[in-house]
Amino acid sequence: MPLLLPLPRARERRYKSRMRARLREPRRLKYGALTVLHDPVPGPLTAIALVVRAGSRFDGAHPGIAHMTEHMLFQGTRALDQVALNRRAAELGGEHDADTGYEDVTLHFEVFNRDVEDALALLAEQCFQSTVPAERFAKEQRVVIDEIRGRQEDPANYVHEHAWARFFGDGLGHPVCGSMSSVRGMTRQAVRGFIARHFVPANMCLALVGGVTRDAIRRALGRAFPRGVHGVRSRPARARPRATGLVRLRRSDLAQAYLVRLIATRPAPREVLALSLAVEIVGADPDARLFQEIRERLGLGYELGAGVEHGRDWAVAVISASAAREDERRLRETLDRTCREAAAGFSADELRRARKKVRYRFARLADSRLDRALAHASRAACDQPSLAATERMIARLRPAEVEAAWRRALAAPTLTAVLRG
Repeated sequence: MPLLLPLPRARERRYKSRMRARLREPRRLKYGALTVLHDPVPGPLTAIALVVRAGSRFDGAHPGIAHMTEHMLFQGTRALDQVALNRRAAELGGEHDADTGYEDVTLHFEVFNRDVEDALALLAEQCFQSTVPAERFAKEQRVVIDEIRGRQEDPANYVHEHAWARFFGDGLGHPVCGSMSSVRGMTRQAVRGFIARHFVPANMCLALVGGVTRDAIRRALGRAFPRGVHGVRSRPARARPRATGLVRLRRSDLAQAYLVRLIATRPAPREVLALSLAVEIVGADPDARLFQEIRERLGLGYELGAGVEHGRDWAVAVISASAAREDERRLRETLDRTCREAAAGFSADELRRARKKVRYRFARLADSRLDRALAHASRAACDQPSLAATERMIARLRPAEVEAAWRRALAAPTLTAVLRG
């Protein structure tokens, strides 16, 4: 293992200055109703992220339709069938993919700078010209049902989905993929209607990070994206916790017990960041309190997770753990006690380590064009502070704010779900 020597003081200051400069505010380019962010980074590649405010919370009467739409964007357009579309993507570069979350559907592409215009034309073709071919739709229904079946067979995912559904009820509560019955009952006409309603410039945010020039971006936008068609920005019903307390689930084939705890918090960005730092201290890393108590001192279980998920108007701390079936009660009591004891406050050393972990993640983010593009676009789409503003906010959080955020979480609406055999 190589020896990592500390940087001299002057060099360390210059290094930190460069890192701060690299996570700067992206430039906003005007193009009709479409939000366009450009973060110039020298080099031969440009990463593209196109975020559409059309995640699973917009599914409405068809749970899983946003996820099915994501699949169908790759199945054929007016000009390209499925094979031609994927061959065209392969000709242009790599990292051509998409994913669906609670808030949005994201398409991304990383290409050489000279291919950005063609890459944006292909993304626009997928978003505005997809035809949802009947035979491809039937095939993707089978694929998604198989995906859902695999998720249901995973006990950790099973208890998480059931806890989430109980906590939020309709809207945000159903799994992103939907259910097997909802996917079977879906029609291609419903998917085409979903695309027509949501895949419009007013509902999109485009971010480009890399060596492409602003002139090239403007040319590409004029070629690929409709300027006169705006559409209406999607606004879902407000997400609120519905159920709290303890939920017990049973599966006879399990020798383990699986636990998920959901804790609601206010979605204000500073509050979410303060709670995130608190979860770093309490949570699942080897130096964190829950890890040391559950894994190291008591040896109760192997799997442990902790984090904060959030969107435009909701935020939830998620803690998960597993143990032998007969240790389920000890696991719950240990989790309760450790979380409760953390209300007494955090040490300066714990706060220092938590901040450094977050700074490390921002440094990693700064080094990845694609991750930066995805973060720029998704944060703008959800009306969240930019990466640079978030980094500054974290640096300015006071210890008292972090401790207060954790104490508020202990008094907030909470649901604990336990799955065992």
